Amino acid sequence: MEVEQVQRWVASALVLTVCTLFATGMAILSGTVDRPGSGPGLMGVSCATGLMAMTGVRLINQKRLVTAWLLLGLLPAVVVGSYYRLTG
Repeated sequence: MEVEQVQRWVASALVLTVCTLFATGMAILSGTVDRPGSGPGLMGVSCATGLMAMTGVRLINQKRLVTAWLLLGLLPAVVVGSYYRLTG
């Protein structure tokens, strides 16, 4: 196994973990915030952060950027948004 490949895996894991935690936090905050109108904005930030995380992973691994894998970046916002929509 090459050192460069391991470095790419580690960097990908770090980028994905940090950005996904931030995106999930923004999505949770969008459901609990009291200010009117700020929920959709925070959900948008969550979506953008997730998309940037997936784009970063694709860039680190030198893969094509525009693929269906980018949709996984929206997963934290979709899951948390669905939870808050279902629980009222």
